[in-house]
Amino acid sequence: MRTRNTGRCPRLHLLLLAALLSVTWLIPVGASASAAPSDPRTLLIVQSTRAAWDDYTSFGQAPDGGSVYYELASGNWVGPGHADYASFLAGQGRTVQVGISWKDNPPGFEGGDENAKAARSRAVTQELADGKYTDRFATLIDFIDAHPSATFLLRLDYEVSSYYHCTDDTCASYKNAFARIRSLIQGRVHQDNVRFVFHPVRGEFEKLYPGDSAVDKIGVSVFAHEVCMPIHDLGGYLYNGTPPDNYDTATLQCRNAYLDTDSSGNPSAVWKNWDYDANVLKMMKFAQDHGKKMIVSESGMMNFTADGGDTSGAEPIRGATWTKRLFGLLDYRGPIPNMAGSYDLSDVIDTVTYINLDFRYGWDGQDDGSFDFPPDSTWFADGRLSRNTDARTAFCEGLAATGFRTGCG
Repeated sequence: MRTRNTGRCPRLHLLLLAALLSVTWLIPVGASASAAPSDPRTLLIVQSTRAAWDDYTSFGQAPDGGSVYYELASGNWVGPGHADYASFLAGQGRTVQVGISWKDNPPGFEGGDENAKAARSRAVTQELADGKYTDRFATLIDFIDAHPSATFLLRLDYEVSSYYHCTDDTCASYKNAFARIRSLIQGRVHQDNVRFVFHPVRGEFEKLYPGDSAVDKIGVSVFAHEVCMPIHDLGGYLYNGTPPDNYDTATLQCRNAYLDTDSSGNPSAVWKNWDYDANVLKMMKFAQDHGKKMIVSESGMMNFTADGGDTSGAEPIRGATWTKRLFGLLDYRGPIPNMAGSYDLSDVIDTVTYINLDFRYGWDGQDDGSFDFPPDSTWFADGRLSRNTDARTAFCEGLAATGFRTGCG
């Protein structure tokens, strides 16, 4: 929820305070400094091909694994690059995150606009819940069975939302589809090397949550707005909020309020600048409350500046800022917007997946003429850490400071 800066409007201030007081008063977790996570954190490098891995290992130690995509429509990997990278990772006994997708290309979709595609995706979600398409998982199940020493993190679609996955307000379609797919895969693999990831869009994690018994990890995407960074798109900047009321363009931070007490001990709304989106912090608290670890299932730098193909402008500086905020999220201690108290969330996220690609050349990062992003779009950015000195330095320092299993050599 985004609220206006009410410093100059007493009536709005009272309305905000009343809204905050309506939130259940939660017992805060102590915000004192804590050590690194109980177990080492893991790093995954993605996506599409092994090129991302090769670029990263030109300066860093071998990561713990990577991430690829599998398509329900074809019952196979999205492309040969995904299949080859999955084989490379699994053959070494590493972690393989697999995005099992149907929203991007739902079975039976015969064309139309995004609304038509979303409608078909919702129908497919219900069909999955009803037990359809079980044959489409055979290739993946056989692959998992053939690599018992690897660990598989299966996202049952990614950035799940009510728009693409819910046939009614209860979202039973997605919850039941999640449970059905989990049961199918668990019933056919011959070893315990599969974990199931619920990866929602921020803001709908409670609505679509399949339940504690079905979910092993909760995933989140971290691009720009999740860490309150603006992105350049089609001739202008997009902010997480509306300047100047709930976004500070000078500091590149969101503006929001949390509930504290005044000098007399009475509840009081306190405005502050934030490095993190409110829903991301709330999702971390939700995961902690449900005893679940979180994985940053996708993260990467975006088009922070309108300098086209040149990287001499604000891009290097903002890339480093983005990187520092990514690792700062892993160690977050403090208040949460629209909530009372202070919370220690420093042991919630145990895995980070970084997309180490040159997105200027499309989702696979390959300069092969197949697909390029326009220079003025959000994805026109070279996210390879080998090409971003300041971001690479911040990334290596972040790995060392937040308890990752591997670092930079």
